[in-house]
Amino acid sequence: MKQQWKNILLIGGSGQNVGKTTFINRVLENVRISGPVAVKISSHFYTPTPGLAILSESDHYQLFEETDHDSNKDSSLFLQHGAKRSFYLQAHDEHLAEAFIALLPFLETEQPVLIESGALHRHIAAGLFLFIYNNNEAEKPATKANLKVADFVVHSEGKTFDLQPSQLKFENEWKILK
Repeated sequence: MKQQWKNILLIGGSGQNVGKTTFINRVLENVRISGPVAVKISSHFYTPTPGLAILSESDHYQLFEETDHDSNKDSSLFLQHGAKRSFYLQAHDEHLAEAFIALLPFLETEQPVLIESGALHRHIAAGLFLFIYNNNEAEKPATKANLKVADFVVHSEGKTFDLQPSQLKFENEWKILK
């Protein structure tokens, strides 16, 4: 059984440029929460950019804290839109559980956490798993499976959403307001 993390809002998407980061940034701007943490998870390994401070690494993952508040990187944009801290985690899907464990010392159980990842739901039970779907973009192979397990499917063309970020509320757990 997966461990429950009611304080985590998990955002996945059907492909690139469907609006995952934009949605998280709008949640950070619109939802009145104290001390939110945002995490970008990638299954691809890139050369670290300036501003990424290494916190933990193994042969299977790298965990960074974003320190640059001025770039166009997703992890920097999270800081610009209200995240107290922002992390970037690179891990292949088969090692994502191990990488998530490395992130845990930097998270508090009462703290609102927003994570951009399409695969983390296989390892944890997030308080709310939203899947952003754009039927005009090429789909990732896991889209069909993710659509079945998401708590809510948010339809988007990348900039507008049928679920408004202001409809989300955090009070020790994430909820969608009607």
